[in-house]
Amino acid sequence: MSYSQSYYRNFFDNRGYDTSVGTSASSDQLEFSWAVPAHMEALVLMYEKTHDKKYAETLIKCIGNTIDRRDDLRDQVPGLSKIYDYRGISGAAWSTNHYNATMDSGFPYSHLVHSANITYPMAKFAAIVKLGGTAIKNLTSDAGGRYGLKTYDLIADDLIQKVKETLDYHNDQWYTDPNNLGYYKERSDGNPPIGYPGVVLPLNMQSSVGRVFVQMYRATSQNTYFDRLYKMANFLKSKTSLNSNLGSYSWTYWQHTDLRDDVSHAGLTAVFPYECYKYQIADASNNLIYAFSDIEKYTNTFTRDIYKSPLSINNGVNYTAQSWNVKYNTLPASQYDGYISYMWMYYSEYDRKIYQIIADLQAAKNYYENVTVDGSSLTIALLSNFENLIVPVNTEHLPGEDSDWRGVAKGNFDDDNDDEFVSIRNYDGMISASEPYNKNFRSVATTKMYGASYNWKGLAAGDFFGDNKSEIIALSDHTDYNQNGFYVLKIENNAIVEHAKYTGWGAQSDWVGVTAGNFISGGKDDVITVRNFNKEVAVHKFNGTDLQSVFTNTLNFPANAKIKAIASGNLDNDVKDEIVLLVDADDNNSIHNGIHVYDIDDNGVMTKVAAYTGWGSASDWKGLAVGDIDGDGVNEIVAHRNFDGEYRVFKLSGNSLIPAGSEIFPAIQTENSVMCLGNFNSASQNDELITLRKDGGIVMFSAAKVIKKTSNTNKKSDPCQDELPAELFSLLKSSFILKEKSETIASAQRGK
Repeated sequence: MSYSQSYYRNFFDNRGYDTSVGTSASSDQLEFSWAVPAHMEALVLMYEKTHDKKYAETLIKCIGNTIDRRDDLRDQVPGLSKIYDYRGISGAAWSTNHYNATMDSGFPYSHLVHSANITYPMAKFAAIVKLGGTAIKNLTSDAGGRYGLKTYDLIADDLIQKVKETLDYHNDQWYTDPNNLGYYKERSDGNPPIGYPGVVLPLNMQSSVGRVFVQMYRATSQNTYFDRLYKMANFLKSKTSLNSNLGSYSWTYWQHTDLRDDVSHAGLTAVFPYECYKYQIADASNNLIYAFSDIEKYTNTFTRDIYKSPLSINNGVNYTAQSWNVKYNTLPASQYDGYISYMWMYYSEYDRKIYQIIADLQAAKNYYENVTVDGSSLTIALLSNFENLIVPVNTEHLPGEDSDWRGVAKGNFDDDNDDEFVSIRNYDGMISASEPYNKNFRSVATTKMYGASYNWKGLAAGDFFGDNKSEIIALSDHTDYNQNGFYVLKIENNAIVEHAKYTGWGAQSDWVGVTAGNFISGGKDDVITVRNFNKEVAVHKFNGTDLQSVFTNTLNFPANAKIKAIASGNLDNDVKDEIVLLVDADDNNSIHNGIHVYDIDDNGVMTKVAAYTGWGSASDWKGLAVGDIDGDGVNEIVAHRNFDGEYRVFKLSGNSLIPAGSEIFPAIQTENSVMCLGNFNSASQNDELITLRKDGGIVMFSAAKVIKKTSNTNKKSDPCQDELPAELFSLLKSSFILKEKSETIASAQRGK
């Protein structure tokens, strides 16, 4: 039996974040400045996404603990006493002296940003309940503590009151100027122990309380909250300018100095406009406070201004003086916090490239070893909330940009149940065999080096010898006739060794690639090679351990069309595999530009099964893989083109290819990617996607929705049932599907 599960939801739960109350029961008020609010925000995100009560229950417990430790309520907890700020007031806040002008010295001070961070999850949970209908309102909490055995509706009522009390506590810091701009200042009465008394607060702090107003307005519909958020939006807009070159917004940290807003603080600054748009906050005339055009400019701030290139980001908004190349550079320890990027993931709701940009950063060793990723429940909750098709889970970025990867293939080279993969690069002809290990990869055999002259054109692996393990075929387009052809290798005594080679092909071959699979009856894997010379697809099989030609098919593609890639797999769940070709053609021949699927009979003759064509001449198809990415037991096609950087998934349905999902990347992040699918984690039914990048990196993606293998036949239901469809991908109809009648591809010629 199997069940589907969000990859990062599963990760969130396995880390214990679904039941952990974090440090919400701490007697140290400093915990309530950032750590506790972040965990509560993570829980409210998980509940908003899934409506699974367990997240609400843990959240309620956290909120109850947090309110119990409010300055003026602490004495209700045995062993704790009220906290009085520098004015001698014990109010509805969580004061600390940690951020005083002299750190950890003097009387406590209640910072507005901390109050906002703490009350935001409370207000958002109240809004979810109040807008969620009677089914949610009538739920009863069994979390114990302050809210034990109370209905969610009563809890929401109390939270609305508690948040109001905290906002009222900071009311003397609110100012409205004659231009209807609203903002908060630091306190200046009674000689506060802070560095900037009376100064207008930074934009990220204004924004943090702005989103509390959004949630309180949603929960109560009271115009008081709308008035505040409207005036605050006016203030933020007055401090925001348009970068017309990038189509992005620019701003500084605050108006007190010209300090940049770094990546981390800028993400918090941008969340208030995001919330206004997400929840469609509008005035009495139904004019949105923030329009989609504003959201586009904020997304451009991250994707065009902060983001430089894969694994390279600037330190802040409109600031190029300092950047971090995550692949190569380490920074002084004090600088890493400025590159925390998870809050920007909210904007991936409107620009999906942002998710993969941030996930790419966070999966890189030099990032997660210096910036907390797995240890941040909010980071994992955001990754869960916005995951779509695939998520990066293993990376290796040490290979150089000159690697010029030419092939990757899955195979089973040892005695376990997990696949491994082999890769080949053109830079030095290095063939490696690896497997995922922790967050990286490790070698499973000593590499083989061929040198830089071979012009490798592909790699395949399969059980060619019938010995229940995989062998390897590498395809060389060498200028030397005697070196041009097929190289058969195997792993023996933990080393990759050459078994045989079949060369003598002409320099004009223009090889495309090689793939392996079950095409000819007999129990062993067979080999397909493709070359653009005469558009030939040749079928080979092994007689014992010797490679033999079976049949060469010539395809009826235009002379100027180029076959770009080949892959194979079982697309229709019959007894044999199909092959898939990617073809680039000009606009006059767009009927050929796209994806083509063929069956192969026992004589090696190809028959067209389906195609999905009509793409533009600028497609520049590159990556292709076939495997079971959704874990349903039938393979899918993953195709990548350089034009837009998207990975597109297709399912075979009869004689049609059906679009079944996509993942969006910046085009530069996926340019010239070489890929394969394999079951590198046998605990799941899904295949994982290995990609070899132009920048030299190796990245393995898991499906965002994982089908886990389990023997628990008594499992009552899918824990994500309300969150996920029955199938990972919906099958969409498209007018671009080319329904061709099956046709036999004739012409038996062997050519060299």
